[in-house]
Amino acid sequence: MNSPEMVSTSPKTQCRRVDNGSEDRISCLPDSILCQILSVPPTKDAVATSILLPRWKHAWTSVRNLCFDDELSVMGDEVSGITVAAFEKFVHSVLARTHPSSVEKFSLRCSYLRSLGMFDYWVSSAISRNVREIEIDLRDHERIPLPASIYRSITLEVLRLRSYFALTLPPDGVCFPRLKTFHLMLQQPTNHLPHNLFSRCPCLQHLSLTVYFTAANPASNLIISSATLKTFVLEVMYCSHSSAPNQHTVTIVAPNLEFLDITDDLAVSYAVHQLPSLHKAVYYVMFSEWPPIDRRPPVQLLAGMTKTKCLTLSAGVLHALNRRGDNIFPQFSALTYLHVTVGQFGCTMLPTILGCSPNLHTFVLHLSDWYVLNDEQTRWTDTATVPSCLSDHVNIIEINGLGKENSHMRLAEYLLNHSRVLLTMTVRCKPSVDGKTLENLHHRLMGLHRGCASAFIHLTRWVTWP
Repeated sequence: MNSPEMVSTSPKTQCRRVDNGSEDRISCLPDSILCQILSVPPTKDAVATSILLPRWKHAWTSVRNLCFDDELSVMGDEVSGITVAAFEKFVHSVLARTHPSSVEKFSLRCSYLRSLGMFDYWVSSAISRNVREIEIDLRDHERIPLPASIYRSITLEVLRLRSYFALTLPPDGVCFPRLKTFHLMLQQPTNHLPHNLFSRCPCLQHLSLTVYFTAANPASNLIISSATLKTFVLEVMYCSHSSAPNQHTVTIVAPNLEFLDITDDLAVSYAVHQLPSLHKAVYYVMFSEWPPIDRRPPVQLLAGMTKTKCLTLSAGVLHALNRRGDNIFPQFSALTYLHVTVGQFGCTMLPTILGCSPNLHTFVLHLSDWYVLNDEQTRWTDTATVPSCLSDHVNIIEINGLGKENSHMRLAEYLLNHSRVLLTMTVRCKPSVDGKTLENLHHRLMGLHRGCASAFIHLTRWVTWP
């Protein structure tokens, strides 16, 4: 007969009753489920469960996620040799005592790395256990070499490097033979390394790249070449705009790319080969108001995106295009969804952009709250030629950030008046708009002429403001 304190569940597991008489059901779970639960929190917390019950004493040694963070071992901002040594000892102890044949994820966040040999050992230990995902963030640590064992791993599919590393590729053959997702930060990249790296990854599908240039950098050509790449996110940062940056170039050769997201400050030029598979593109420009900046990059980049079906452009892109003074914009014949943000300048680019999107169906206009859109910027609505997409195809329009400014209402009137096949116009006012103003805006909108008499207008206040 069973003891009143224990309930038999199986030859290997028993459920214990806790002090209040309720049953400890977690301890009844099979070992495989228990290991999955312990793989969720940081490894430090998983190890701490060993003091709960005898059955939990060694349960953590089979976890498949090994996540280490030295900030969890530091109290406040105080850091000493004792805490650093304790963290290193803890990582060594966990790697020595855990015994899964395969590790799902190895994560290391560390600010105080004292030995490269120790770091190499930690990473190599994960590689030897057939790790599938690695994430490393050495925070503000100086750039160090990436362990050699990581390049040849035949199980690694996800690699996220949250800090700068010196990459030394093997002399020949493929790199990262199974890698599908790669997050990488490059500081002052050389001309040959990135091209060799990405073209030698036979399975690469998702690439996220942050590139940092300084004024001391010689001109370089960053080549992104991959026949398997499907998504590419690029952020380009330049340290100073006190003078014009060097002529850096980003070349993209990715025939199977489906999603492209680029954020830059116009510090680089672009050479984009045709992207026939591109479905969605996002282009965000920072610091477009700096006078030394070259205005050609937006046109260069957009010229390589013309096959996309969905396009998002920031206010900085429109500002940069507007400052060229020539209203040049490529033809986007396949485009069906367009999302643009308009700031203080760039609004005069709207008729050109819409005119180059003949098959557009959905148009989203975001009115930035950072700058006041003046009346001069919207005077084109009285004289501009009506884009064919408004007359023939646009059936959904969204306007976000509408205020009581006359310029805002003039844009809404222009779109509503010339959209002949419009089904729905959704207008979201600024969160700062009070109830009375909202009522007045509703009255004004409902009184506007509609190019399609049956178009439905929905006005609401924007609850979330980015």
